[in-house]
Amino acid sequence: MSFKYTNKANVSLPLAVWLMHDDYDYDDRPNVISATSLLKPIRALVLKYQYNDINKEVDITDLVSARMGSAIHAIAEEAWLERGNISKALKAMGTSNLDKIFIINPDKPVKDSEVAVYVEQRHETTVGDYIISGKYDLVLDGTLSDYKSTSVWTYIYDSNAMKYTQQGSIYKWLAPDRITDNKVSIQFIFTDWSAANAARDSKYPQSRVLTRDYPLWSTDRTENYIKDKLQDVTSLLDKPQEQLPQCTSEELWESATKYKYFKNPDAQRATKNFDSLDEANIRLATEGVGTIKTVPGEAKACRYCEVVEVCDQAQSLINQGRLVL
Repeated sequence: MSFKYTNKANVSLPLAVWLMHDDYDYDDRPNVISATSLLKPIRALVLKYQYNDINKEVDITDLVSARMGSAIHAIAEEAWLERGNISKALKAMGTSNLDKIFIINPDKPVKDSEVAVYVEQRHETTVGDYIISGKYDLVLDGTLSDYKSTSVWTYIYDSNAMKYTQQGSIYKWLAPDRITDNKVSIQFIFTDWSAANAARDSKYPQSRVLTRDYPLWSTDRTENYIKDKLQDVTSLLDKPQEQLPQCTSEELWESATKYKYFKNPDAQRATKNFDSLDEANIRLATEGVGTIKTVPGEAKACRYCEVVEVCDQAQSLINQGRLVL
């Protein structure tokens, strides 16, 4: 898939040059599927194969989140390669003179008195006609860590919990000799954290950076997940779109449909919002006046999908008012 970049917001040359920088190590082999791609819906994976030669239009402002994430990952990698950072971090945590026990990216087993640290290492395994490839962020003494720059709401609602488990499990399946722990530690770096909100609400993240652990699957479960997904993709490669499975509400990150009751039909703001039509109708009957407006749930994931421009389901969602690109 190739990309045609636009600058509709007329951002400056310094910003445009920064946004166009992409140091991701892409693999052009047609049968390679990354660990992150395996988490995508079946429909998206199949359409990407079917429309691999399309020229997708991307506005450079849509690259901001990706570039910020890349910058954080680059720093995370470089930080571990500079031993002075390890020493200063240990000192800040109340421990010192232990930095020499950490062996960075060792090419042989470490001693019992040493701690192996693997940073940004890529592994791959062949499964049938496919090559599964993945590059983890960090493995510290057998425990996998993944840096995530994200909103606080992702953390509060824990909406990506299953994806963290799946992605981490695939990494462990790829590198079982290095990833020996049964959990992945997600290192959250919040992009929209507010000190004021933290002071007001104890349930709000109390720090701009936090860690949360997620369980990993067994090797057998992970391998079955991978094989089943690849089998589904292979069986659908020659099928027309109408025979492809629809993305589910969960895969679409679809918000719930809201039913807005307006006591004054001409008002700009609803008197009350309801999650069900029955509740809204009860309020309408109780008041005896007014109207109910249905606001369809929004399919947010489509905005980030590589094949949204050719997907019939996405077009249907646009027509229904459930997707705005």
